[in-house]
Amino acid sequence: MMYGLHWSESLSLVLFWVVCAIAGALILMQRLSAICGYEKQFGLPESNWPGAIIGGLSGAGVASIGIYFYFFAPAAASWVEWTGRSAYVLVLGSSAAHLVIFIHFWRRLGAEGVDTGNLTALRHEQVAEFRQSHENYADLKARDDEAVDELLAVFGERLLSGQRALSRVPFYGYLGTVCGILLMAEELTRLDEATETFKVLRDMAGGLVLAFQTTLVALLAYLPLRKGYDMLLNRMSDLERKWLDMREGEKRG
Repeated sequence: MMYGLHWSESLSLVLFWVVCAIAGALILMQRLSAICGYEKQFGLPESNWPGAIIGGLSGAGVASIGIYFYFFAPAAASWVEWTGRSAYVLVLGSSAAHLVIFIHFWRRLGAEGVDTGNLTALRHEQVAEFRQSHENYADLKARDDEAVDELLAVFGERLLSGQRALSRVPFYGYLGTVCGILLMAEELTRLDEATETFKVLRDMAGGLVLAFQTTLVALLAYLPLRKGYDMLLNRMSDLERKWLDMREGEKRG
């Protein structure tokens, strides 16, 4: 038995945990496959194993949260408390999706230092065409700038959209905060001379913990991811300068 549960309940929990892990892995693998499918037209190799690992762990985490609150945590007093508890699931799921994107592009940008299988190799081909062309330099430069922008968009557009979407993670924590404050307000309305004061204060403390804990979890997830995305965008800027220097160097040569 698992913490006093019947063996059939324990088996059901294990199966639920496994199914959630598999579902999480499939969801993030599918999302990463869509990104890799777009990148494949630029000659980049497909790799979606981060989606399988992070998705599996996040799915298992979601299942663990549900199991804990349903079987082992104190029973929720109302739908407001369940809504507040769902903030943990929202933070975990959203953070896992952003983490997969971060790992993917961190690996992509790290691979730009090798000779083949990256966008820099494609950029070398563009520079070779630039060197052999006899067009007017101003027209050629404008056309090459467009080519560089197209290459930058392969990574840059998704990084920028991911950075914008990342700002929603703290709001999932604020959902728990609002629900926790609302629970405290509901308990205060029960506080009168005939009420067991200590019981009300205990229930208020539960709402206070929910309010601050969900916000803390959301911020702990958001801040490192935001720092990571900023770092990747800085690396994109360095890569852009490198590609432009390749053109100018070839033209001077």
